[in-house]
Formats: sequence, C-alpha cells, structure tokens
Amino acid sequence: MKSLWKEFMKYAVPSVIGMMVSALYIVVDGIFVGRGVGASALASINVALPITTLMIAITMMITMGGAAVMSIKFGENKHEEGNNIFLQSLFLIVAITGVVSIISVIFPEQLARMLGASDELVKGTAEYLRYYMMFGLGFSGSLALSAFVRNDGNPNLAMISLILGAVTNIVLDYTFIFILNLGIMGAAVASGLGQLSSVFLLLTHFVRKRGNLKLYIPKLKKHEMMRIIRAGTPEFIVQVSPAISVFAFNQVIIKRIGEMGVAGFSIIGYISAVLLALFIGISQGIQPLLSYNYGKGDYEKVNKVFKIGLKTNFTASLSIYGILFLFGEKIISIFNRDATLIKLTYDAMIIYGFSFVIASINIVNVTYHQSTENSKIANIISTSRGMIFTILAIIILPLIIGDIGIWISIILGEICTLALIMYLTYVKKVDIKPNNKEIAVCNIKSA
Repeated sequence: MKSLWKEFMKYAVPSVIGMMVSALYIVVDGIFVGRGVGASALASINVALPITTLMIAITMMITMGGAAVMSIKFGENKHEEGNNIFLQSLFLIVAITGVVSIISVIFPEQLARMLGASDELVKGTAEYLRYYMMFGLGFSGSLALSAFVRNDGNPNLAMISLILGAVTNIVLDYTFIFILNLGIMGAAVASGLGQLSSVFLLLTHFVRKRGNLKLYIPKLKKHEMMRIIRAGTPEFIVQVSPAISVFAFNQVIIKRIGEMGVAGFSIIGYISAVLLALFIGISQGIQPLLSYNYGKGDYEKVNKVFKIGLKTNFTASLSIYGILFLFGEKIISIFNRDATLIKLTYDAMIIYGFSFVIASINIVNVTYHQSTENSKIANIISTSRGMIFTILAIIILPLIIGDIGIWISIILGEICTLALIMYLTYVKKVDIKPNNKEIAVCNIKSA
C-alpha cells in the first residue's frame, strides 16, 4: 500500500499543482479585469464562458479518452499502438477545436447575443471571444500535451509548463491592462500567449526524447478514433456541464438580480475554478494508474487507487470549504471592493460552495469508470450531474423559494448525482465487464 501511495503521489502532486496554478492564473486574470477594467467586464467574460468551456471540453474529451486508451495499450505492452492513439488524439483536437476557434473569431457578436448578453455586455463579450479564441489551438495544445506528457512518465515537466503559462499570463495581464490600457482585449491576449509558452516548453519532451511517445504523421483509424471519443465522452460531459450550468444560471440571475448578480456569479466562478482544479487534478493523477493497472489486469490495485483518490478529494473539499466560510469576504474583496457586490457574492458563495464537498466524490467516480473504459456508467453519472439535475433545479427552485433557490440548486444537483451513484452501486450492483474482463465497482462505503 505504501508503494501504491508513492505512485499516486508521483502523478497526483504534479497534476494538482499544475491544475491549481492554472486555476489561480484564471483567478488572477479575474482580479486584474475586475480591478483594472470593471465589474461589467467580469460579467462579459462570464457570459462568454460557455464558448470557451466548450472548446476546453472538446479538448479534454479527446485528451482524457486518448490518455486512458493509450495507458491501457501501454499496460498491455503495445507501445506502438499506444503512440498512434496519442497522435490520433492530437489530430482530432486540432481538427475540431480549430473549427470552433474559427467560428468564434468570425462571428463573436452573434455568439454573444446567442449566449444571452444584454445590450450593455455584447461589445465586451464579443471582444473577449474574438481575441481569446484566436489562441484556441494554444489553449487546446497546452491542455492536451500536458496530459500526455504526464502519462508518458514526465509529470514534473507537465507541471512546470502549466506554471510557466501562469506566470507569463500574470505578467502580461498586468502589462496589457494596467500599463497599456488594452482592457478586456489585453486580458484575452495575455491568456493566449501564456498558453503558447506552455506548448513550446512541452514540445521539448518530444524533441529531447524523454519518454516513449514520438511525434510523426499518425495512421488514422476510424474505429480507434471512435474508441478515443467514447472513452472521453464522460470527461466532455464533466467539462461542458459547467458551461451549460453557467448559461442557465446567467439567464436566471440576469432576470432576477441583474448585472450585479452576474458579476457576483462571475467571482464565484473564478473561486470555484480553483476548487474544481484541485479535484480534477487529483482525478487526473489517478487516471494513469487506473488505466495502466486495468490494462495489466491488476483489478485489486485499480480499486485501491480509486479509494485513495476518493479519500483525498473528500478531505480536501472539507478543508477548502472551511477556508471559504472563514475568509470568503476577504477573498472576494480581492476582485472588487464594492461593498454591495462583496456581500451579495459571499452570501451566495457560502451556499453554492458547499456543493463542491459532494462534487469531490462524484468527480472521482466519473474518472474511475472513464479510466476503465466503462463509458456507459460514466456517461450516465456525468449527464445526470451536469445536464439534468442541476438544470432542473435552477429552473424550479427559484420559483418556489425565491433567489436563494438559485444557489441551492447546485447542491441539490450534486446530492441527486450522489444518490444515483449509490443506487447504481447498492441496488443495481453494477459490474464492469468489458472484453470479458471483470472488476467490481468500488463504492463510497468501502472507501
């Protein structure tokens, strides 16, 4: 167990640090925008979030699907096939996210109005979308290469690349917003250049031949690309769900609270990004171990890794929620000093933030099923969590209990998801049996 814990730490610690640093630079981006441009700019970025999240979701779907299949191939000692999976994943990412980026750059105003931007926010939202998505392939490349480099036995380089991107973005944010007065455009360009710096550093892994993966023209195989997408679909749902939720929340908040409410929700989004980064970082840390040992047929170790991830995520979520409860107002004041906005945001965040205690459990469960190619169960959990339970709650609860229902809805969505997991575990007693391989579903109680 001690050696397994050491393996977990080898992958999880760099993954968590990298994800946390990435999330923190998003937060710093929000601080610079809030302080240097204003609350309306924060609201504009929040309205644009569904598009930027969609691009990230597509990237992570292909990346995590490809990483899972690649690690299974490596566990089966099929290294050449695993390398081709990696290359096909890169091909899919460039093709699909490239199209999304082009559409966003050409039609930003139309997209802004589709996202529900008010007349006051359309200009800022469109400007942010245009310049942010000019660097779309940079964002996708950074996310994808960091995951594959980590799975190729170089988690430290993956971590350092994310730190480099964060530092570059912070320096450029300050320069573009406060010195050059480029406003929301400066924030978007700074983010893009930060991601490009990560890509260039990650490419050194292949130039210096530090692992098993190599870059060359892939052999495109339809059934393998479909396998990558199937394996990654749960991750797509996990990633795109916040965009759908943000869209739904924005519509309700604009109607019930107004622009101030959207600005407050934007700040909550920045803080939530850090929490999610922690949970996703731990989940990404256990993914290579889950997939590799699954490929080897060591199902006992797979279950042990799952339990480690579950306990780690849950413990971390309780600690962070305590910090938010005690120091939330001070954290919020970093973004904006408006007393009304701070109070509105803190009152909402204390309710909304509790959902992440439950989400920490749900996210690890999705990763577990995804990493062992049990996409059906992972899809059921992910879809129910992000696209059914929360959306229904945000529509219904405010009508019944007023504005407080907006913030409680996310908690209800996570509770319903956890109940679904318990149902599948205890009532249905789901087993994973792909390709005649059998592995028992771990449950929360056994952890």
